[in-house]
Order: sequence, then C-alpha cells, then structure tokens
Amino acid sequence: MEDRFFRDAYVEVDLDRIYQNYEKLSQLHENKTFIAVVKSNAYGHGAEKVCQFLEGKGVDFFAVGTLDEAIELRMHGIKSKILVLGIINPEHINKAIQHRIALTAPNAKWLEAALENNTREYDKNVWIHIKVNSYMNRYGTDSVKEIKEMIQLIKDSDHFVYEGIFSHLALASSTSYGAQKELDKFKEIVDQVERPKYIHALNSAGALLFDEEYTNAVRIGISLYGYYPSLMVKEKSNINLSPALRLITHVVDSHHLVKNDFVGYDETYIVDKNTEISTIPVGYGDGLLRQHSGYAVKVNGENHPIVGRVCMDASMIEVDAKVGDEVIIIDNDYDSPQSLERFSEHVGSIPYESTCLLTRRLPRIYKESDQVSISNDILK
Repeated sequence: MEDRFFRDAYVEVDLDRIYQNYEKLSQLHENKTFIAVVKSNAYGHGAEKVCQFLEGKGVDFFAVGTLDEAIELRMHGIKSKILVLGIINPEHINKAIQHRIALTAPNAKWLEAALENNTREYDKNVWIHIKVNSYMNRYGTDSVKEIKEMIQLIKDSDHFVYEGIFSHLALASSTSYGAQKELDKFKEIVDQVERPKYIHALNSAGALLFDEEYTNAVRIGISLYGYYPSLMVKEKSNINLSPALRLITHVVDSHHLVKNDFVGYDETYIVDKNTEISTIPVGYGDGLLRQHSGYAVKVNGENHPIVGRVCMDASMIEVDAKVGDEVIIIDNDYDSPQSLERFSEHVGSIPYESTCLLTRRLPRIYKESDQVSISNDILK
C-alpha cells in the first residue's frame, strides 16, 4: 500500500542529482567528514528514502533537528551516526541513549540536567557536541570557562563522550566578511579548549565559499538538494548544483467563463473577457500559499498564471487545458520560470522554507538511474 497513491499530484525527487551534489561538495572539502543534514524531512525531499539512498552510497553521518526525527531514521533502518542539531529536553536523554543518538549541548546547565536524568538503564554511550555561540545568539555559549567545565563534566561521566564542538554561520549566505568574523570567533574559542574528534562550522553557504583547514567536518543541507543558500553564494561559487525536486500535478476540471464571472473565494479575480479556467488539485494544504496567486505554472509547455485565491485542496489556472494535462508547479531547472527560487520569490520566501512546506499529503516519486519507487506517508 505504501507504494501507491490516489491523487493527481506528487513530488518527484531525483536521487542521482542529490548524489551528484554530494560528490561535488565533497570534492571541495576532500579531507573533511561530510555530515548530510536531513532535518525537516530532508528539506521536503523525504528523509527516509534520502538517508537510505545516501547510506547505500557510503554517507555515514547525518544531522537532524529533533530527537523524534533521529528516532524515525533509526526505525527505518539507518545505522549511521545521527546528530540532533536542536536542543532536546534533558528528561529525554535515555531515549537518545537507547537509539545511539549524538546530541547538542548548549550550556553547562543543560549538560548537568542531562547527566542527572541518565538512569543508566542502557549500557551505551551518548555522544555530545558542544555548541559555540559565535554571534548568532540562538543556541550555545561563548564562555571558554563554561565550555571547559562542560568538557570536564563529560569526561567525569560514565557514558557521555565529548565527540564534537561546533557553531553555525549566520552570515555566510549574505556577507563573506561577516561569516569570516564568525569563523574567527569560533577558532579563538576552540583554540582555548580541548579538541574533540569533530570540529564543524561550515554550513552549505560556508562550504561553497570558504576553503579552510581549521574544521574537519562540514554540514551540508540545502545545497545537497541542489539549491544555493542565496544569490550571492551562487554568484561566488564555482560549483554547478543540480536541483533534485519537481512538483507536478494534472488538470482535474475545466470551466468556460464569460466576462464578469469570478474565480475562487471572495471575488478576488473577475474575468474581463470570455476565458477558460482549469483546476489543479494542489493548494495550501500541500505547500502552495494563498500568495501564490499570479504565479505562473507550466501547462503543455507554456506559462499560465494561477488566478483567484489558492484553496486548501485546489488552485485555478487561466488556461484552456484538458483534464489530465500535466502541470509543472516547481521544476528542477534553475533557469526555469518554475524554478524553486522563482516559486519562493513570488511569495517573498526562500527555497529552505518552500521545500519544508511541501506536506506529507504529497506522495514522493523517487528516480534512481532507471528505477522508480514511490513513498506515500498517508497510506503507510
């Protein structure tokens, strides 16, 4: 049942393109451990299938945002190292230990609470990555004294392992100068404490812009899937990424309208001439937004606008089309009018947000070489 779906809309994911991006990014940092970031359902691409595919290709380190996401990967057979980049409730430390999950420690108070909550019911290690706050002020600490205390707490414990220290570059996608300041602060702090196995700070933007030897691991998220963190990064990078995702649907109904007829809710679009309207079964319940009204989709090779208000389950296009005709909402070509960048720009958003908004109602069709597989979360 999980390999079937019963609606005329789906997300198509080209796994070969994801691997091509992995190879290109790995070659930029050949001596660094590659951490594939698969949080938020692998940025909408489907974490289970993406991880299974990449693990089969030799990728052995993944990062997620929550403990639930990490456990889900374990439940689907992922055996590689998994790091939770977010902060878990210290009361859940035993669940992390049970599933062999590496965790982020933002400060000494969190670490003390995690140690206190460890019931030692599982004779397993828990790997700790200390988060350094280098200007972003989201998670972590910039106190060298506190980090030293944290390292000592870990070393004095039974099953906690000081495995990593890391930070996040908040400015790499907007200013190289600002990102360099962040890196310099990170280095200054790390130089004063004991070094663990993994030192990482470069995200997608940082990995595309910086060639530095201080860190020994890179965390790659959005660029793994073929998207640049910003236009600035794209212009400065020499790497040609391959977008992996398409959002495709089909016309399910059509109507002939005469002048002064309206389309959709609230009479926001009134036709000024006789025209044809086609309906597609994709709406804000799937990841489009109401603001996507006016966005051009591709029907039979031509661009036509979405008109009226986007509904929860449907949208209308001003085009003379037949039931069953293919409609491309997001294409896997950076230069296409339906590129993810243009889809995002239309509503004042970014590719990160747009892919994460593609909901589980949309089945995923995965292409790998000549093979095709289908994943449908709704019918699992």
